[in-house]
Amino acid sequence: MYYVGEGVPEDYSQAALWFRKAADQNNATAQSNLGYAYLNGRGVPKDDAQAASWWRKAAEQGDAMAQAGLGAMYEGGLSLAQDYSQAAIWYRKAAEQGDAEAQDGLGRLYYGGAGVSQDYIEAAFWFRKASEQENVRAEVVLATMYAKGFGLPQDDTQAVFWFRKAAERGNADAEFTLAGFYGTGRGVPQDFAEACFWVDLAISGKQLDSSDMDRAVKLRDADASMLMPGELYAERQRVLKWLEEHKAKPQ
Repeated sequence: MYYVGEGVPEDYSQAALWFRKAADQNNATAQSNLGYAYLNGRGVPKDDAQAASWWRKAAEQGDAMAQAGLGAMYEGGLSLAQDYSQAAIWYRKAAEQGDAEAQDGLGRLYYGGAGVSQDYIEAAFWFRKASEQENVRAEVVLATMYAKGFGLPQDDTQAVFWFRKAAERGNADAEFTLAGFYGTGRGVPQDFAEACFWVDLAISGKQLDSSDMDRAVKLRDADASMLMPGELYAERQRVLKWLEEHKAKPQ
């Protein structure tokens, strides 16, 4: 309750205090929550080693969030020696319980052949599982796999479907890529207004790296040149409305 401010004022210190009391009694959920508190420095000093310690206790009791967190720490070498094989073990335990972050992580390991044999089919399987739970990173990779025919039949329609899912939640790379599909008529009817809309959103979010931003601006200008003044005005108004409606939502 203290952690989220339900029924009592939000107080991370109090939350951590009660998490510890329960964690010391071997409550897996409390151990998992205490691990997150240490990872983020909420109510306790930020301490990755403590986070790993509490997550291990919870993970060994089958807590999926802790297993996913431990997998991420092994993958990233965060307070633990980087070990992709261990990351795969813990990700799999959580992924098989339906944890979307772990499914995405396991897909990533299979995609890159880190800690497991590279296997695009297996990667696609886990990315799809995560995508079906609206994991944006997985949606982008799944879309890319459809676009390139990695581990899946090459399918531009499916690529557009998953890129759009991620784009609608503000992923700039997906917005930029989706614009390219609409501009060329790949997987969808060619539509320069739609292409302009998505690339404008990608530019507005300012999440693209400098080289992609330069390419996005050029693409936007090329698509805009294909529109009549009235169409361009309507597209700009649509962008402004979208940004206003989505500005408070997480990206």
